[in-house]
Amino acid sequence: MLWSEENKVVNAIIPVADAWNSNPVVSDVVDCADYKRVTFLIITGATSAVAPVVTVLAGISKDSCTTAIIFKYRTQIAGTPPAALSDVPSALINATVDGFSMTGSKPGGLYIIEVDVREVAEGGTQFDHVALNIDENADTAQTGCVIAILSEPRYPQAVLKTAIG
Repeated sequence: MLWSEENKVVNAIIPVADAWNSNPVVSDVVDCADYKRVTFLIITGATSAVAPVVTVLAGISKDSCTTAIIFKYRTQIAGTPPAALSDVPSALINATVDGFSMTGSKPGGLYIIEVDVREVAEGGTQFDHVALNIDENADTAQTGCVIAILSEPRYPQAVLKTAIG
């Protein structure tokens, strides 16, 4: 089976200059009911000195993703690409519901957010939707995007149906 037949890719936040400002930016809500894992990739371009805080929100529908949940993450920020070591990920880190702070002034950063659907379900009754919340807390220029990858499908024949909201 091909990778694209086993994994669903969602363009959760498209790359936009000054996409993140003084208001928190929330990704598209991803319905993960048909999958066991969701991986969010945050890819930064030009960044400010501000270090946005990343949290994962869960809920039962597109309009109810407001409960912060625990998750795991890795960073890949040892150097600005294509510098040596810029592709080396950190160890897997456990995040609390408070999330983690991204590194400020770091263009070319990559953050890998790992969400297990069991942790989504533990967030509340019938929770199966997730979104990524990026809170910069300042009005400064920030360029980046977020890609969500759903993996480990529960029903392989249903892999290609929509997962947005």
